[in-house]
Amino acid sequence: MVPPAGEGWRSVWTANPDFLEFEGRLLLYFRATGFLAGREGEHDRIGVAEVLSLAAGDVRLEMLNGDAPVVDVGEPEAFDGTDVLDPATVVFQGKVFLYYSAIGPGPDSVGLAVSKDGVSFTKVGKVLTGRAPDVIGYGDKLRMVYQKADAAGNYQVYLAESSDGITFEDVVSEPVIRPTAGSWDSLSIATVRLEFSDGWYFALYGGSSYLADEPDFFGLARSKDLVDWQFHPGNPVFGCGAKGAPDGGAIWFPALRETSSGQWVMLYEGSRGKYAWDLCSAICAAWL
Repeated sequence: MVPPAGEGWRSVWTANPDFLEFEGRLLLYFRATGFLAGREGEHDRIGVAEVLSLAAGDVRLEMLNGDAPVVDVGEPEAFDGTDVLDPATVVFQGKVFLYYSAIGPGPDSVGLAVSKDGVSFTKVGKVLTGRAPDVIGYGDKLRMVYQKADAAGNYQVYLAESSDGITFEDVVSEPVIRPTAGSWDSLSIATVRLEFSDGWYFALYGGSSYLADEPDFFGLARSKDLVDWQFHPGNPVFGCGAKGAPDGGAIWFPALRETSSGQWVMLYEGSRGKYAWDLCSAICAAWL
């Protein structure tokens, strides 16, 4: 639905969709992989588009910011000097707070950039160590889920809270969503997306039983406080496609949206192959 395009910053992959309603517009933030002038190799950067149409089989976008990244990599020595990816946005204090995974010379971390209009961003800096954040309002504070690797290198999901959007502290010391022994998500939990509806926080998340960052399925859970979760008895609720399909290798970052006609549309990152034989990501769509 949102394939790579051109020869520049989004020429290789598109991935990591994230919806945000802001000032009467539905925006889609995403990661693209491509080439950066003056740097070797491919780099991940973050862009934004306005959603013009969202329905079953019909996703139309208008690229904003002149089809250029809105959050770019930093200088090579910076905490985000190699890649910026995994955008997670929230309207907080009247502005758009965009959190992202930052890859650089140090440990994987979560960075923050802030915008008054949703397009022109100013970087604030690193807010915590971890990656793949998603963030949601919790009273007058923000709560963030993010993933960290355990001793074996497999991911589990932690929860942090902030009153200013910049300084975060873990709400509990243990993971709040963790693998389930002997199940489809027995090894690793990754790329959570949060929603709030009818008094419940909902989480859609990727799970894997064989590799830390290559989910086969999405699961669904709900919570009143984002600490204690009830897991859907029908999990997993969605799986990757047949081999060779655009999402036939793995799936990440399920971004769910209800349309004006009452349909549900999910944008997500899909790869037609796996890391071992054909990793190739693009933003895919599903609906019900």
